[in-house]
Order: sequence, then structure tokens, then C-alpha cells
Amino acid sequence: MLFESDFYGIFLPGLIAVAIIMIGYYFWQSKPKNELERAILLLKVNTIAVGLLSILLWFMLPSTPSLSTFGFPETVKEIQSNEQLLSYLQEYNQAIVRTTRVVHWFIFIFVWGFLAAVYSVIKVLSGKEGKEYFKNVKEKFSA
Repeated sequence: MLFESDFYGIFLPGLIAVAIIMIGYYFWQSKPKNELERAILLLKVNTIAVGLLSILLWFMLPSTPSLSTFGFPETVKEIQSNEQLLSYLQEYNQAIVRTTRVVHWFIFIFVWGFLAAVYSVIKVLSGKEGKEYFKNVKEKFSA
């Protein structure tokens, strides 16, 4: 694991930092002229935020060797003591718990961040303004 310390001690400050940066970026952009531009700006901001948080979660995954067969005792004779067995079990348990947390947060961020923004774009495109937009696009390409 790149970050060996507490999961929430690293992730929550990262989440707060990304939220502050994205809110600042959203307000820094010029005011959108219509609902479609506002929805596309929200989609852009949310896509960047989801990407940044996904990269953070990716770095928080346990390293592959801790979950692979390299380093496993192959026979009972290789385990010298109960302490050694406990050490193996604790190491693999930590890797499983960290992986579960990363997957949990990735699903949450993806569903609520990315899909909510896509929904807002679809909602605008299916309304009156979206129909006018597609009418203008059709006229431009048919001429």
C-alpha cells in the first residue's frame, strides 16, 4: 500500500480538498448562459472530481504482492509458531479490509458524482432547450 496509515485519515482530507477545488473551479468559470451550458459545466467539474478521487483511491489499494501467492506458506511445516500464523492472517486481513473500503468509496463516488451530472445533462437535453439545440444541430449538418 502506498499509504500505510489510516484510510480515513488520508481519504477524508483528500475528499475535502477535491471538493473545495471543484467548488472554486465551478465559481471561477464564467456564468453559464443557459441550462445546457450549466449542466455541461457541472458534468465537466464532476468528471474531474471523480477522476481525482479515483486516482487517490487507486493509490490506496493494497499492493499486489500482499494478496498474491508470493510469500504464502506452502506447507504447515513452514509456519514456525502461532505468532507467525497470526502475522500472516493480520497482514491479509488488513489488505482485504483496505480493498473493501476502496471499492465501497469508489462505487459511492461514481454513482453520486458522475451519474448525477450525467442525469442533469440528460434532463436538460430532454427538455425544451435540448430539443431546440438538436434542431439547430440538425439544421447545421443538413445544409
